[in-house]
Amino acid sequence: MTDDPGVRDMLSFLIARDTMHQNQWLAAIEELEADGLGATPASDTFPQDREMSEVAYQFWNCSEGTESAEGRWAKGPAPDGKGEFEYLANPKPLGETVTELGQTDPRLHSTPKKPLPPESSS
Repeated sequence: MTDDPGVRDMLSFLIARDTMHQNQWLAAIEELEADGLGATPASDTFPQDREMSEVAYQFWNCSEGTESAEGRWAKGPAPDGKGEFEYLANPKPLGETVTELGQTDPRLHSTPKKPLPPESSS
């Protein structure tokens, strides 16, 4: 592993988010098992003391609406028994914030904030 503090911090964050996602899946699996389906194991090979634990049980709502707050994955005890789910309706970026992104070509992704200027035919 690297000694670079930025890389180590990023990996710690990503592992913690993986904990949330694993617990999300486990909560969904619990619901599926109640309907008669089988379980799926989740790996636990990464040392938890190196995980960015403050985000490990947070559900980040990155969609419109708040319907996801009602899911088993967003509230109550986590299936691993090590944490309590926390719902974040409006999660904030953890790094530097860019308040306004530049114009993008709509063919690449999403809908532009304003129409692209007409192409000149010179």
